[in-house]
Amino acid sequence: MALAWLAGCRGAAAQGPKPTGHLQVDFLDVGQGDAALVTSPAGKTVLIDGGLPEAGDTVVAFLDGHRIGMLDLVFLTHRHADHLGGLRAVVDKHGTRMFLDAPYPHDIQEYQRLLVSLDGQHVPVRQATRGRTIDLGGGARLTLLGPPEPPLTNTRSDVNANSVVSRIDFGKFGILFAADAEAQTERWLLDNQSNLRAAVLKVAHHGSRYSSTPKFLQAVQPLVAVVSVGAANEYHHPDAQTLDRLARMGAHVFRTDIDGPIAIESDGAKIVVLVHGRKEVFQLP
Repeated sequence: MALAWLAGCRGAAAQGPKPTGHLQVDFLDVGQGDAALVTSPAGKTVLIDGGLPEAGDTVVAFLDGHRIGMLDLVFLTHRHADHLGGLRAVVDKHGTRMFLDAPYPHDIQEYQRLLVSLDGQHVPVRQATRGRTIDLGGGARLTLLGPPEPPLTNTRSDVNANSVVSRIDFGKFGILFAADAEAQTERWLLDNQSNLRAAVLKVAHHGSRYSSTPKFLQAVQPLVAVVSVGAANEYHHPDAQTLDRLARMGAHVFRTDIDGPIAIESDGAKIVVLVHGRKEVFQLP
C-alpha cells in the first residue's frame, strides 16, 4: 500500500492514531553530508538525503545489508551535492515509489543526473509543500514544516535557508530534521509557530555556527542531538559554539564522525540509541 498523503495543517500536527510497534531512524555515516533512513512501524521506508556522490555506494550497501528493496519515499531536503549526490545510485539500484523534491532551485549537474534517473525509473516526483503530512503507518507521521513561504532571500546561503525542515511524530516521540537550515530559517519557523518540540534533533548544517540558535534550541528542547558530519572536515564542523549551546540545553550529542552510524529506535514512550554496539536508553516525559 502506498504512503497516504494527508491534508496539511499550519499549526501543530494533528493527533495521530495510537502508536504500535517501533519506529527506527538510521543516521548513516556518509562523511560530510546527510543521509537518514526512516523505517516506520508499518515497514514503510523513507530515505532523507543521500550524502555526496561518493557516498552512494555506502547508502546502497546499507540498504542491501538490511535487505531493503524498493524504498517507499526518497526525500531531498535541498539541492546541495552533500545531500543529493548519493541518491542517484540508490534510485538506480533500489528504486523508490515516490520522490519528494526540495523546490528551491539550485541547478547543478548531479541534480540533473538524478532527475534523469528518476525519469528513467518512472518515479513520480512531487514538490515539498509546507504543511503536508504523510502517514507512515503504525501511528507514525511525517510533517513538512517548510519550505519557507515566501522563500527567504539575501541570506548567507539561500539554498540552505530554504531547506525543507520536517518532523516525525510517533506517540510521545518526535524527531526534528533541520536539514541545513540557517538562523533565518529558524526565526521563520519560530515566527510561524511551527511545532518544533522534539525529543531528537538532527542538528542543522552539520553543526555549523550559523544555525542551532539559542531560541530555536529552547523551542525544540532536545534530549538527543545527532550531528551528521565528516571527520576532520575543512569547515571545522561541528562548531564549538554549537556544541556548547547543545550542552547548555542538556542534549546528549552523537556524531557520525566519532560514533559512526547512529541508530535510534522508539516505541513511542522511550528512545534507544545504538552506537558501536553500545545502547543508551532515554525515557520520554
